[in-house]
Amino acid sequence: MNIFYIKTLGCKVNQYESQVIRENFLKRGFKETESPDEADFFIVNTCTVTSTSDSKSLRLIRKALKKDKCVVATGCLVEDKSLDLTCLNGVRFIIKNKDKYRIPDIIKGKTHQVVNKGITKFKAHTRVFVKIQDGCNNSCSYCKVRIVRGRSISRPLKEILDEIKLLIENGSKEIVLTGICLGDYGKDLLKKTNLSELIDEICKIHGDWRLRLSSIEPRDVTKDLIDKFKKEKKLCKHLHIPFQSGDDYILKRMARPYKRSDYLDIVNRLRGDIPDIAISTDIMVGFPGERDVNFKNTIDFIKKVHPMRMHVFPFSKRKATKAYNYKDDVPSTVKKERELELLSLAGRFSMEFVKRFTEKEVKVLVEDKRSREGYLQGYTDTYIKVYIDGPDSFKEKTLSFRLTLTKSKAYGILLAHIK
Repeated sequence: MNIFYIKTLGCKVNQYESQVIRENFLKRGFKETESPDEADFFIVNTCTVTSTSDSKSLRLIRKALKKDKCVVATGCLVEDKSLDLTCLNGVRFIIKNKDKYRIPDIIKGKTHQVVNKGITKFKAHTRVFVKIQDGCNNSCSYCKVRIVRGRSISRPLKEILDEIKLLIENGSKEIVLTGICLGDYGKDLLKKTNLSELIDEICKIHGDWRLRLSSIEPRDVTKDLIDKFKKEKKLCKHLHIPFQSGDDYILKRMARPYKRSDYLDIVNRLRGDIPDIAISTDIMVGFPGERDVNFKNTIDFIKKVHPMRMHVFPFSKRKATKAYNYKDDVPSTVKKERELELLSLAGRFSMEFVKRFTEKEVKVLVEDKRSREGYLQGYTDTYIKVYIDGPDSFKEKTLSFRLTLTKSKAYGILLAHIK
């Protein structure tokens, strides 16, 4: 039998690459199953960004091995040169990122096959991730991703445009540009280009769809890019900018090439030109050397930024990074306390942002699935998640609603459809 099952951990780039793997399997005559028990081949696309990611990846691999399947491990975890491969005993195929698109042929013992490196759709997603770039040239002291993914490599412009055109023709309503370091796009190409120019070309594609950017480094929020948010109607008014810390001492130890004042200047410029723009961010707590005064600076910084959404996570030692050897660790109990304090702020700021749009007309891209409570779900262009009491005919459409805030924590917000 040729039945496969894919489980993906980690970032949007990994999710995109799993879709490429999926389509290559299907083109080779394999069948996909939603149940791992029915699969002959169990593919685990791993992640190694944190120690928790490692644990989840290895736990999933062990679970697959217990099911007596042909297990294939790929993704960033298997790129880790410090990994003791004995932990993968029983895995039939361990495949590097550069070869992951060839998995169907590798397991069949075939070589030199032409493989597809793009996608035509995105399983179970109304929003479609499109990888425009891979790798990273930065040297943040805590980050392992730059080590396992290598230096920045951009996809050719035409290849990206052709893929997006096909996705839109096949019904995709939102394209999310993603990469390991999105702002590095085009710098390595023979014919130099950049992210702003790519956005220009993409937005020329006709149709009822919208464009969103995934995570982007602060230095890459240029004047040209801000101008695109002002002028391009298809471009969603949302930027995820990972700040990591609001303290200059910690930023220096992280080898982030900015000071908090630089970050605040970027936020002020964005909001000065695009008042309703949604800014989300990542903040790391418990970085080695983070004392109470440093954390208080981050709290003060976050209160100034007022992000509409914030991912908070504790520092995790990663082998082969500079920060792995830092000695002044922060106790895990303190990390947890700081994480909870920031999450409390995050919830407050998120609600404040939502309230700015209540009782106003907003456009929502409705997804093709319902919540456990039976509500349709969707996102505004400013990345507010909404719940909709409506019929299936709303699915996969961009519709206008009036936002109504509810008291229920389970539902968050509901929308009444505007006739």
